[in-house]
Amino acid sequence: MTGSLRILLVSWYFPPANTIAAVRIGRMAEALLAEGHDVRVLTAAGLPCPATLDPMVPEARVARAPWWDVNDLPERLLRRSGGRPGAAGGPPAEAPAVPSAPGPARRLRRWAGEVYQHATNLPDSRIGWLPGAVRAGKALVRGWHPDVVYATAPPFTGLLAGLALSRHTGAPLVCEMRDRWSDDPYYPPPGWRLALDRLLERQVLGRAAGIVTVSEPWAAAYRRRFGRPVEVVCNGYDADGTDGADEPLPTPPGPVLTIVYTGGIYPGRRDPSPLFAAIAALGDDAPSVRVVFYGTDPAMVRPLAERHGVLGSVTVLPAVPHRQSVAIQRAADVLLLMQWPDPREDGNVPGKFFEYLGARRPVLLLGLAGGVPDSLLRERGAGILGESVGAIAAQLRLWLAQKRRTGIPPTPPGAAAGFSRAEQFARIAPFLRSLRHLSGPAAGAAAAGPAPLLEDSPR
Repeated sequence: MTGSLRILLVSWYFPPANTIAAVRIGRMAEALLAEGHDVRVLTAAGLPCPATLDPMVPEARVARAPWWDVNDLPERLLRRSGGRPGAAGGPPAEAPAVPSAPGPARRLRRWAGEVYQHATNLPDSRIGWLPGAVRAGKALVRGWHPDVVYATAPPFTGLLAGLALSRHTGAPLVCEMRDRWSDDPYYPPPGWRLALDRLLERQVLGRAAGIVTVSEPWAAAYRRRFGRPVEVVCNGYDADGTDGADEPLPTPPGPVLTIVYTGGIYPGRRDPSPLFAAIAALGDDAPSVRVVFYGTDPAMVRPLAERHGVLGSVTVLPAVPHRQSVAIQRAADVLLLMQWPDPREDGNVPGKFFEYLGARRPVLLLGLAGGVPDSLLRERGAGILGESVGAIAAQLRLWLAQKRRTGIPPTPPGAAAGFSRAEQFARIAPFLRSLRHLSGPAAGAAAAGPAPLLEDSPR
């Protein structure tokens, strides 16, 4: 097959949800449409995140399926039975307040809650989307037959929906793994649950015609484990989503060095503590460094800053729309990227990393030496790895002196070469065509002309 493809894209995240995953999938759908492919999107209705991302494809091409929160069920049952939400078997809601349960009872409730989640959140907490997604997907393909079902995860519930629709249509399944499943080191379940995850992962990925992932170390692992063709498609950055095509200029000289971070953190893993310790080590120069977090939970940041005595150097602001986030990155002196400095982090490349490269501002990496971000920063002269508190403090002094004299210059012109989203997403259609299942019409495809769009599809 050398012409256009009919692609059913299954993704929990999609614009206007303002998440890095929605940016990736929205731009992917936009790029495939621009190449002439017939793309329809199956996503979730009413995502629990800010709806501030600009539309990227016509809404008529998007089916939004309802879902329910499986973790809300215990609370609903308690309310229906007159129990007090949050307290299993508690007194009626109108009863007087009673002292909190002793330690053993709290531990028992916590254990019961964990068992419930591990038993019902299979493969994840979005399993309540699966029935609605399959129904909406079957309605979507009525009169329109995809050449391929392209399901992206996490959440991994999307892969289950994709597999069901692949079986329903006879179209081959391609699984996109933006993150790891059973081997995710950030998710250490009990052994029995891990065995279920591994079994389910084998059942799904073992039936895929191909796999797409976001880094070469992960691609090599998927090739070994599942024996499937694998393509690497990095998250990339929007070459046209910046403040124009002009060559970036140095930031203005001034007395304060501003370091920007966008997104969440994981204390103990993706953790700003080494940076805070380095700022404290600057002594009288510490107030001249300002670290600004956007969209980060203040409770995860301020106690760490206070512990190191640098609370005055730290500002935490709410999340901003994606376009504004890109502009903020390009105006920063330095951009902060955090990873877990553990070998299990190898191949894990945060989506914001490529946006940082596209912003052409130097990156301070707290993370794994020799990992993908560290290697790319070194190769492209785009930043440094803060290997110790002393090394970070020394680099901060260099940047401070530079900021006071001339401002911070942009990174080299080639820092982001090859990593625009357009360049990365151009790999998808050739990969789909390379799969032997796509060498001709998909099994069971009807020889029909163009189908109507989704004005009558369920939302």
